[in-house]
Amino acid sequence: MGKDSFALATGLFMAILIAGIVMLSIWLGGVQHQVKTYIAETRASVTGLKVGSTVYYRGIEAGKVSDIRFDPENPLLIIVTLKIDQDIAFTRGVYAALEMKGVTGLTQIALKDNGDDPAPFPSGQRILIKPSLIERLSVSGESMVKQTQELMTRLNHLLSDKNTQYIEQILRNVDMATQKFNLLQDTADNTLEQLPALTAEAHQSLIKINQLADEYTQLSQQLNQEIGTLSQQSLALLQTGTAVGQQLLQTTLPKANLLIMQLQATTRRFDRVGTMIEKDPQMFLFGAEPLQIAPGEPGFKEAQ
Repeated sequence: MGKDSFALATGLFMAILIAGIVMLSIWLGGVQHQVKTYIAETRASVTGLKVGSTVYYRGIEAGKVSDIRFDPENPLLIIVTLKIDQDIAFTRGVYAALEMKGVTGLTQIALKDNGDDPAPFPSGQRILIKPSLIERLSVSGESMVKQTQELMTRLNHLLSDKNTQYIEQILRNVDMATQKFNLLQDTADNTLEQLPALTAEAHQSLIKINQLADEYTQLSQQLNQEIGTLSQQSLALLQTGTAVGQQLLQTTLPKANLLIMQLQATTRRFDRVGTMIEKDPQMFLFGAEPLQIAPGEPGFKEAQ
C-alpha cells in the first residue's frame, strides 16, 4: 500500500505540474501576443491568400490573416480579417497589397503607408487592398493587346491598295518638292552672290537720298526766309492799305458826300427851273415876274 500511495502521489504531482506549466504558457502567450483586428477589402481576386498567412507592415512581420470571406452586405467585396500586434499603429495613409511568396504561387498581405496623411487610422475603417503588380501588369497587358490589335487593324486599313497609291503619289510629290527646293536653294545662292553688289547700290542710293535730304533742308530754309520776307511785305502792304482806308474814310468820303449833296441841290434847282419854264415859257425871254410884297415886308400896302 505504501508503494502504491507514493506512486499515486507522484502521478498527481506530475499531472498538476504539467497542467500548471500549460496554463502558465497559455497565460504568458496571451500576455505577450495581444493583437488588434483590422478589416481589409478588395474587389479583385485574392488567389493564393490563405488563412494563417503572415501579414507584413513595411517589411516587418506584423500579424496573421485570420479569416477570408465575401462581405455579407456587398457580395462584390472580399473582406480579409487581419490580426495585428497591439504595438503597431497605422496612419490614414495605410493600404494593403498582395505580394507573391516566392515561387510557391501563394500570396501574402503587405501593408504599406504612402505618408499622405499622418493622422492615426480610425477604428472601424477598412483598409483598401490595391491590385498587385501582377494584376496591374495583366490589365495593362490586356489593354496593350487590344491597342495592338486596333493598331494592326488601322495599319491594314492604312496600307490598303488605294492608300498605297496615295502614299506613292505623296512620295512623288515630296520628290518634286525636294527638286524644287534644291532649285530654290541654287537661286538663293545666286541671289546671295549678288547681294554685295545690291548692298553697294543700296549704299549709293542712301547717299543720294541723304544729299536730296540736305538739298530739301536748304530749300526749306530758303523758302522759310522768302515766306518771312513775304510776310513782312504783306504786313507793310496791310499797314499802307489801313492808312489809305483811314484817309479815305476821314477826308475823301466826307468831301465826296458834300459834293453829292451839292449835286443833288443843283439838280433840284434845275428841276424847279425846268418846271417853271414848262409852266411859263415867256419867263425864259422876259424873266420872271416880280414877287408880290407879302405882309410885313418893306413897301407892303394894304388894298383900299
